[in-house]
Amino acid sequence: MANSPIITSLPEYVEQNKIGLIAASVLGAKTASQFNFQSGVKGIAAVNLLNTDVQFGDGSACGWNEAGSQTLSQRKIETGAIKVNMAYCDKKMLKTYAEYGVKVAAGAKTLPFEEDFINGVVANVKAALETALWQGDKASEDANLNKFDGMLKILGAEADVVKVTPSAAGAYVAIKEVIAAIPAKAIKEDTRVYVGADTFVKFIQEMVDKNLYHYSADNTNGEFVMPGTTIKIVALDGLNGTKKIVAGRASNFFYGADMEGDEEKFEFWYSQDNREFRLAIEFNAGVQVAFPDETVVATLS
Repeated sequence: MANSPIITSLPEYVEQNKIGLIAASVLGAKTASQFNFQSGVKGIAAVNLLNTDVQFGDGSACGWNEAGSQTLSQRKIETGAIKVNMAYCDKKMLKTYAEYGVKVAAGAKTLPFEEDFINGVVANVKAALETALWQGDKASEDANLNKFDGMLKILGAEADVVKVTPSAAGAYVAIKEVIAAIPAKAIKEDTRVYVGADTFVKFIQEMVDKNLYHYSADNTNGEFVMPGTTIKIVALDGLNGTKKIVAGRASNFFYGADMEGDEEKFEFWYSQDNREFRLAIEFNAGVQVAFPDETVVATLS
């Protein structure tokens, strides 16, 4: 009986770029780059918070007059375990435009367009994670959304979140009123107003309609500094279709994943048993807000 051929040559693309592919999948979403990243989260982890209140005393008098306080508190990031499993049968490509790239030999087996396939998967993982970071809901029937609760669900359950009902229709009015409602203690260098790309387009168009042409130089890559403020409006695909506007300090929003141990996997191999190529991605993800009372949420009418 003839022995099965030994696969000695596999595509090198994944191995050469493994770390980058994992990082692109887990950290590549735009929302992930906006939020405060907490690594080493393997399931549920604490966001450790320190609230400090300093009060001046009368320095012209003797004695000890204690005042002010520091409060330690915690909030929990609960992550969901996520995996992506895909299989590629090279034989199915024999009658397609990829036929010329199929190579099968005793000792070598390569998948045509491997880099394109993998980059396509990474791009879609990033897009799905971007949406889940905002719209995730463990009660959802959508497999891409039910691995962890997203920021909108978390903020919706917090009584201390500042909720704004816009006084008129339109993105421009709503965003202005959200900015006006941001608590003074939350107005810092990293204060942001997050909207869907769809809302962002409406906002810019309404400024054009109002002849506010000074917007043009600042509208770069879906980001725009509101005139008269230092507050940046940021378009995020994860909020598309929600009509939600969320404002607060970027550092007040946390995104948690492991990225320190061996929890994240990105593997691509040829399976002798199944006679097909297989791709496996595994990681965990979750979000949390540190101080709900420093966050503003509104819904476009």
